[in-house]
Amino acid sequence: MEPWSGGKRHLWVVVTEPDSESFECVIVSITTLRGNCDQTVVLQPGDHPFIRHPSVVFFADARIVDARRLDQAIAAGKCERHQPCSSELLAEVCKGIITSPHTPQKVIAFCKRAWRK
Repeated sequence: MEPWSGGKRHLWVVVTEPDSESFECVIVSITTLRGNCDQTVVLQPGDHPFIRHPSVVFFADARIVDARRLDQAIAAGKCERHQPCSSELLAEVCKGIITSPHTPQKVIAFCKRAWRK
């Protein structure tokens, strides 16, 4: 299922540059802070203009996606581009990908390869 198909709007953060051959990149979503969720990275209003209440990065749902499909979804109005994260916030999210016990192993491996380049 594509992250932009139906449901409630969430902020998704692109955490790797698209691979030069496959065009794949890693994205993670930001969701409302609830009592029983992964709190590896907790965000507050002001950490990003889209965030209006305490939120978390949902590492369990981190995905490897084709960046071209993201561009197509934006062009079709299925999702929209928002203000980029600050470098500090992006660094915190990237660190959380590695430290969260809920991040899928294939996502961790992809990120480690991408960040070495």
